[in-house]
Amino acid sequence: MDNSSENVKKTGEILRKIRVNKKYTQKFVTEGIISQSTYSKVERGVIDITYNKFIKLLSRLDVSEFEFQMLLDEEPDARDDLIQQFFLINYNDLEALTVIQERVQHYLTMKKDYIIQDIAYICEALMLISKERDYEQAAIFANRVWKRLERFDRWYMMEIRLINAILFIFPTETALHISERIVRQLSIYQTRESRVIKNNIQTNLTLLLIRNKNYATALENLDELIIRFKQISNYRLLAIAYIRKGIALRLLKDPTWQEYTEKGLKMLDIFEDNNLKEALTTEIEHYKPHVKE
Repeated sequence: MDNSSENVKKTGEILRKIRVNKKYTQKFVTEGIISQSTYSKVERGVIDITYNKFIKLLSRLDVSEFEFQMLLDEEPDARDDLIQQFFLINYNDLEALTVIQERVQHYLTMKKDYIIQDIAYICEALMLISKERDYEQAAIFANRVWKRLERFDRWYMMEIRLINAILFIFPTETALHISERIVRQLSIYQTRESRVIKNNIQTNLTLLLIRNKNYATALENLDELIIRFKQISNYRLLAIAYIRKGIALRLLKDPTWQEYTEKGLKMLDIFEDNNLKEALTTEIEHYKPHVKE
Protein backbone atom coordinates (compact mmCIF):
# COMPACT_ATOMS: atom_id res chain seq x y z
CA MET A 1 0.00 0.00 0.00
CA ASP A 2 1.14 3.55 -0.80
CA ASN A 3 1.41 5.24 2.59
CA SER A 4 1.44 8.85 1.37
CA SER A 5 -1.07 10.81 3.46
CA GLU A 6 -3.21 11.84 0.47
CA ASN A 7 -3.42 8.30 -0.88
CA VAL A 8 -4.24 6.86 2.55
CA LYS A 9 -7.05 9.39 2.94
CA LYS A 10 -8.49 8.67 -0.52
CA THR A 11 -8.24 4.91 0.03
CA GLY A 12 -10.17 5.21 3.30
CA GLU A 13 -12.84 7.39 1.70
CA ILE A 14 -13.45 4.91 -1.12
CA LEU A 15 -13.53 1.91 1.23
CA ARG A 16 -16.18 3.69 3.27
CA LYS A 17 -18.24 4.59 0.18
CA ILE A 18 -18.21 0.98 -1.01
CA ARG A 19 -19.16 -0.37 2.42
CA VAL A 20 -21.97 2.14 2.97
CA ASN A 21 -23.30 1.61 -0.56
CA LYS A 22 -23.49 -2.15 0.07
CA LYS A 23 -24.99 -1.50 3.51
CA TYR A 24 -22.28 -3.60 5.18
CA THR A 25 -21.36 -2.95 8.79
CA GLN A 26 -17.77 -2.40 9.85
CA LYS A 27 -18.10 -5.50 12.02
CA PHE A 28 -18.99 -7.65 9.00
CA VAL A 29 -16.19 -6.23 6.82
CA THR A 30 -13.45 -6.59 9.45
CA GLU A 31 -14.32 -9.93 11.12
CA GLY A 32 -11.31 -12.24 11.06
CA ILE A 33 -9.14 -9.63 9.25
CA ILE A 34 -8.45 -6.64 11.52
CA SER A 35 -10.09 -5.08 14.54
CA GLN A 36 -13.09 -2.83 13.96
CA SER A 37 -11.35 0.08 15.71
CA THR A 38 -8.34 -0.23 13.40
CA TYR A 39 -10.59 -0.38 10.33
CA SER A 40 -12.44 2.71 11.51
CA LYS A 41 -9.12 4.58 11.47
CA VAL A 42 -8.45 3.24 7.96
CA GLU A 43 -11.74 4.64 6.69
CA ARG A 44 -10.95 8.00 8.29
CA GLY A 45 -7.55 8.06 6.56
CA VAL A 46 -5.69 8.08 9.87
CA ILE A 47 -3.61 4.94 9.31
CA ASP A 48 -2.50 2.62 6.52
CA ILE A 49 -2.64 -1.19 6.53
CA THR A 50 -0.57 -3.98 5.00
CA TYR A 51 -1.18 -5.04 1.42
CA ASN A 52 -2.40 -8.54 2.45
CA LYS A 53 -5.02 -7.14 4.82
CA PHE A 54 -6.12 -4.61 2.20
CA ILE A 55 -6.70 -7.41 -0.34
CA LYS A 56 -8.69 -9.40 2.23
CA LEU A 57 -10.89 -6.36 2.93
CA LEU A 58 -11.55 -5.91 -0.80
CA SER A 59 -12.52 -9.58 -1.03
CA ARG A 60 -14.99 -9.12 1.86
CA LEU A 61 -16.41 -6.08 0.04
CA ASP A 62 -16.65 -8.12 -3.20
CA VAL A 63 -14.49 -5.63 -5.10
CA SER A 64 -11.42 -6.59 -7.15
CA GLU A 65 -8.11 -4.79 -6.78
CA PHE A 66 -8.39 -3.64 -10.42
CA GLU A 67 -11.86 -2.19 -9.84
CA PHE A 68 -10.71 -0.44 -6.67
CA GLN A 69 -7.82 1.15 -8.56
CA MET A 70 -10.28 2.42 -11.16
CA LEU A 71 -12.37 3.98 -8.39
CA LEU A 72 -9.22 5.48 -6.87
CA ASP A 73 -8.28 7.05 -10.21
CA GLU A 74 -11.79 8.43 -10.67
CA GLU A 75 -11.85 10.04 -7.24
CA PRO A 76 -10.69 13.62 -7.77
CA ASP A 77 -7.91 14.96 -5.59
CA ALA A 78 -9.01 18.35 -4.21
CA ARG A 79 -5.81 20.08 -5.33
CA ASP A 80 -5.72 18.49 -8.78
CA ASP A 81 -9.40 19.20 -9.30
CA LEU A 82 -8.90 22.86 -8.36
CA ILE A 83 -5.98 23.23 -10.77
CA GLN A 84 -7.87 21.50 -13.56
CA GLN A 85 -10.96 23.67 -13.08
CA PHE A 86 -8.85 26.84 -13.16
CA PHE A 87 -7.25 25.96 -16.47
CA LEU A 88 -10.64 25.04 -17.97
CA ILE A 89 -12.39 28.37 -17.29
CA ASN A 90 -12.62 31.31 -19.65
CA TYR A 91 -10.27 33.92 -18.15
CA ASN A 92 -12.66 36.66 -19.26
CA ASP A 93 -15.50 35.15 -17.23
CA LEU A 94 -15.66 37.18 -14.00
CA GLU A 95 -18.22 34.89 -12.38
CA ALA A 96 -16.11 31.77 -13.00
CA LEU A 97 -12.98 33.55 -11.75
CA THR A 98 -14.80 34.57 -8.56
CA VAL A 99 -15.89 30.99 -7.87
CA ILE A 100 -12.38 29.62 -8.41
CA GLN A 101 -10.88 32.37 -6.26
CA GLU A 102 -13.19 31.49 -3.36
CA ARG A 103 -12.21 27.81 -3.63
CA VAL A 104 -8.52 28.71 -3.84
CA GLN A 105 -8.65 30.93 -0.76
CA HIS A 106 -10.45 28.20 1.18
CA TYR A 107 -7.79 25.66 0.16
CA LEU A 108 -4.97 27.97 1.21
CA THR A 109 -6.43 28.32 4.70
CA MET A 110 -5.75 24.61 5.13
CA LYS A 111 -2.50 24.10 3.22
CA LYS A 112 0.45 26.07 1.89
CA ASP A 113 0.91 25.37 -1.81
CA TYR A 114 2.97 27.33 -4.34
CA ILE A 115 0.85 26.44 -7.39
CA ILE A 116 -2.46 27.18 -5.66
CA GLN A 117 -1.04 30.47 -4.37
CA ASP A 118 0.02 31.35 -7.92
CA ILE A 119 -3.52 30.65 -9.10
CA ALA A 120 -4.84 32.95 -6.37
CA TYR A 121 -2.61 35.78 -7.61
CA ILE A 122 -3.57 35.12 -11.24
CA CYS A 123 -7.28 35.20 -10.36
CA GLU A 124 -6.81 38.56 -8.65
CA ALA A 125 -5.03 39.93 -11.72
CA LEU A 126 -7.62 38.64 -14.17
CA MET A 127 -10.52 39.88 -12.04
CA LEU A 128 -9.01 43.39 -11.91
CA ILE A 129 -8.78 43.41 -15.69
CA SER A 130 -12.26 41.97 -16.16
CA LYS A 131 -13.91 44.41 -13.72
CA GLU A 132 -11.87 47.59 -14.13
CA ARG A 133 -9.40 47.10 -17.00
CA ASP A 134 -6.78 47.97 -14.39
CA TYR A 135 -3.62 46.51 -15.94
CA GLU A 136 -1.36 48.42 -13.56
CA GLN A 137 -2.79 46.80 -10.44
CA ALA A 138 -3.14 43.46 -12.23
CA ALA A 139 0.58 43.55 -13.01
CA ILE A 140 1.36 43.66 -9.27
CA PHE A 141 -0.27 40.24 -8.79
CA ALA A 142 1.12 38.84 -12.05
CA ASN A 143 4.63 39.84 -11.00
CA ARG A 144 4.29 37.86 -7.78
CA VAL A 145 3.88 34.75 -9.89
CA TRP A 146 6.64 35.77 -12.29
CA LYS A 147 9.08 36.48 -9.43
CA ARG A 148 8.88 32.80 -8.43
CA LEU A 149 8.97 31.32 -11.92
CA GLU A 150 11.62 33.47 -13.61
CA ARG A 151 14.33 31.83 -11.48
CA PHE A 152 13.65 28.39 -12.98
CA ASP A 153 16.23 27.13 -15.49
CA ARG A 154 13.46 25.24 -17.27
CA TRP A 155 9.70 25.52 -17.24
CA TYR A 156 7.58 22.39 -17.33
CA MET A 157 3.97 22.24 -18.50
CA MET A 158 2.55 23.48 -15.19
CA GLU A 159 4.76 26.59 -15.16
CA ILE A 160 4.06 27.24 -18.84
CA ARG A 161 0.30 27.06 -18.27
CA LEU A 162 0.55 29.53 -15.38
CA ILE A 163 2.69 31.97 -17.37
CA ASN A 164 0.32 31.72 -20.32
CA ALA A 165 -2.54 32.96 -18.13
CA ILE A 166 -0.71 36.22 -17.33
CA LEU A 167 1.47 36.71 -20.40
CA PHE A 168 -0.67 39.49 -21.88
CA ILE A 169 -0.28 41.57 -18.70
CA PHE A 170 3.46 42.05 -19.18
CA PRO A 171 5.09 44.81 -21.27
CA THR A 172 5.34 43.86 -24.94
CA GLU A 173 9.11 43.24 -25.07
CA THR A 174 9.03 41.11 -21.92
CA ALA A 175 6.05 39.10 -23.18
CA LEU A 176 7.68 38.49 -26.54
CA HIS A 177 10.88 37.30 -24.86
CA ILE A 178 8.94 34.97 -22.55
CA SER A 179 6.77 33.62 -25.38
CA GLU A 180 9.83 32.83 -27.51
CA ARG A 181 11.33 30.87 -24.62
CA ILE A 182 8.06 29.01 -24.08
CA VAL A 183 7.69 28.13 -27.76
CA ARG A 184 11.24 26.70 -27.78
CA GLN A 185 10.46 24.52 -24.77
CA LEU A 186 7.10 23.42 -26.16
CA SER A 187 8.83 22.08 -29.27
CA ILE A 188 10.22 19.30 -27.06
CA TYR A 189 6.79 17.89 -26.28
CA GLN A 190 4.92 17.73 -29.60
CA THR A 191 1.66 16.91 -27.80
CA ARG A 192 -1.89 18.14 -28.22
CA GLU A 193 -1.61 20.14 -25.00
CA SER A 194 1.60 21.84 -26.15
CA ARG A 195 -0.09 22.85 -29.42
CA VAL A 196 -3.11 24.21 -27.55
CA ILE A 197 -0.90 26.29 -25.25
CA LYS A 198 1.10 27.59 -28.22
CA ASN A 199 -2.13 28.73 -29.89
CA ASN A 200 -3.31 30.40 -26.68
CA ILE A 201 0.03 32.16 -26.18
CA GLN A 202 -0.02 33.60 -29.68
CA THR A 203 -3.64 34.65 -29.28
CA ASN A 204 -2.84 36.41 -25.99
CA LEU A 205 0.09 38.18 -27.62
CA THR A 206 -2.17 39.74 -30.24
CA LEU A 207 -4.09 41.55 -27.50
CA LEU A 208 -0.83 42.71 -25.98
CA LEU A 209 0.34 44.06 -29.35
CA ILE A 210 -2.96 45.90 -29.82
CA ARG A 211 -2.78 47.35 -26.30
CA ASN A 212 0.69 48.65 -27.09
CA LYS A 213 -0.48 50.09 -30.46
CA ASN A 214 1.64 47.69 -32.52
CA TYR A 215 -1.28 47.11 -34.88
CA ALA A 216 0.67 46.00 -37.97
CA THR A 217 2.43 43.17 -36.14
CA ALA A 218 -0.83 42.22 -34.47
CA LEU A 219 -2.52 41.91 -37.88
CA GLU A 220 0.32 39.77 -39.25
CA ASN A 221 -0.03 37.37 -36.32
CA LEU A 222 -3.84 37.36 -36.53
CA ASP A 223 -3.85 36.51 -40.23
CA GLU A 224 -1.57 33.56 -39.52
CA LEU A 225 -3.74 32.44 -36.60
CA ILE A 226 -6.98 32.72 -38.59
CA ILE A 227 -5.61 30.29 -41.18
CA ARG A 228 -4.43 27.90 -38.47
CA PHE A 229 -7.66 28.02 -36.45
CA LYS A 230 -9.70 27.32 -39.57
CA GLN A 231 -7.56 24.26 -40.25
CA ILE A 232 -8.08 22.86 -36.75
CA SER A 233 -11.76 23.96 -36.60
CA ASN A 234 -11.34 25.84 -33.32
CA TYR A 235 -14.33 28.21 -33.40
CA ARG A 236 -13.55 29.96 -30.09
CA LEU A 237 -10.01 30.96 -31.01
CA LEU A 238 -11.13 31.76 -34.57
CA ALA A 239 -13.83 34.09 -33.22
CA ILE A 240 -11.29 35.82 -30.97
CA ALA A 241 -8.89 36.22 -33.90
CA TYR A 242 -11.59 37.71 -36.13
CA ILE A 243 -12.69 40.16 -33.46
CA ARG A 244 -9.16 41.26 -32.63
CA LYS A 245 -8.42 41.71 -36.31
CA GLY A 246 -11.48 43.95 -36.45
CA ILE A 247 -10.26 45.92 -33.44
CA ALA A 248 -6.80 46.44 -34.99
CA LEU A 249 -8.28 47.49 -38.34
CA ARG A 250 -10.64 49.90 -36.61
CA LEU A 251 -7.76 51.55 -34.78
CA LEU A 252 -6.00 51.87 -38.14
CA LYS A 253 -9.19 53.48 -39.51
CA ASP A 254 -9.69 50.67 -42.02
CA PRO A 255 -13.40 50.66 -43.06
CA THR A 256 -13.49 46.84 -43.26
CA TRP A 257 -13.06 46.46 -39.47
CA GLN A 258 -16.73 45.83 -38.77
CA GLU A 259 -16.83 42.87 -41.15
CA TYR A 260 -14.44 40.96 -38.91
CA THR A 261 -15.92 41.88 -35.52
CA GLU A 262 -19.41 40.97 -36.75
CA LYS A 263 -18.14 37.66 -38.17
CA GLY A 264 -16.57 36.75 -34.83
CA LEU A 265 -19.62 37.72 -32.80
CA LYS A 266 -21.90 35.82 -35.16
CA MET A 267 -19.83 32.66 -34.65
CA LEU A 268 -20.24 32.98 -30.89
CA ASP A 269 -24.00 33.44 -31.36
CA ILE A 270 -24.19 30.23 -33.40
CA PHE A 271 -22.43 28.25 -30.66
CA GLU A 272 -24.32 30.14 -27.92
CA ASP A 273 -21.04 31.06 -26.20
CA ASN A 274 -22.59 34.00 -24.36
CA ASN A 275 -19.85 34.50 -21.75
CA LEU A 276 -17.10 34.81 -24.34
CA LYS A 277 -19.29 37.03 -26.51
CA GLU A 278 -19.90 39.38 -23.58
CA ALA A 279 -16.18 39.54 -22.76
CA LEU A 280 -15.20 40.25 -26.37
CA THR A 281 -17.96 42.84 -26.78
CA THR A 282 -16.43 44.62 -23.79
CA GLU A 283 -13.03 44.31 -25.46
CA ILE A 284 -14.37 45.89 -28.67
CA GLU A 285 -15.82 48.78 -26.67
CA HIS A 286 -12.64 49.23 -24.64
CA TYR A 287 -10.43 49.58 -27.71
CA LYS A 288 -12.79 51.95 -29.51
CA PRO A 289 -10.94 54.97 -30.97
CA HIS A 290 -11.33 58.12 -28.91
CA VAL A 291 -11.93 60.26 -31.99
CA LYS A 292 -14.95 60.19 -34.27
CA GLU A 293 -14.78 57.50 -36.92
